[in-house]
Amino acid sequence: MLPKEELVLELVDERNQKLWNEIDQKLNVKLSPSLNDEYSCYSQGQDIIFYIDENNFCKDSFTHEMLHVYLRLHGLFIGAGLKNTIIQSRILSNVFSSGLIEHLGNCFDHIKMLPMYIDMGFNREKFILDYNTHKCTTSEIQLLKREYKKGNRINSKAADFYIGKYFAIKADPNDSFDYTSQLLDLKKIDPLLYGALEATVKHWEMVKVKDRTILDDDYHQVLLNFYTQMKAWLSKSKFLI
Repeated sequence: MLPKEELVLELVDERNQKLWNEIDQKLNVKLSPSLNDEYSCYSQGQDIIFYIDENNFCKDSFTHEMLHVYLRLHGLFIGAGLKNTIIQSRILSNVFSSGLIEHLGNCFDHIKMLPMYIDMGFNREKFILDYNTHKCTTSEIQLLKREYKKGNRINSKAADFYIGKYFAIKADPNDSFDYTSQLLDLKKIDPLLYGALEATVKHWEMVKVKDRTILDDDYHQVLLNFYTQMKAWLSKSKFLI
């Protein structure tokens, strides 16, 4: 592994220098080799580890990981907050799998990160590894239409899949994909759930990353409204046992 100073020269330029400086000055940063040839980060308290692919020094991928940390620096812990909200709710934890919770936390982050990433001048196509993968195919929509309800009862696994697909669409950086048809289909399958998810994403998009005052909403309000709307959806729905 190269020394930290040499790695920084490979991963930081004039586009992301300010971002790196803020993170490096405020947190205890360590750079370590990736075990799976992918960029990632791990944080605990004030300690941050960025995992670097030494065979592919990529400023775009490194900036992506720094933006995850940047959100935490500015008090946006929506992934952890979402996990706590669901785990503490017996009714929500029956629908949200651990995989879905992790996926939603990542999608929430990406919705906030992408505009900053683009504004800094980085390559949209390098924002995520599966950039060219369609996030909600026709066959997946057909599966949902077939499996979402049996009679008047919702299949909880299908609801988990539905929620994951909705957020995957909303967080997809590939603007060449047109999801208009898929979103209309999702809305028809479950209008109440769709409305709850749509309101949550719109609320989250309005939350400021920086310079929030006590009068501004933060992730707590987003999750509170999300919890309220999801409870309303669940109370009006019947599920397969």
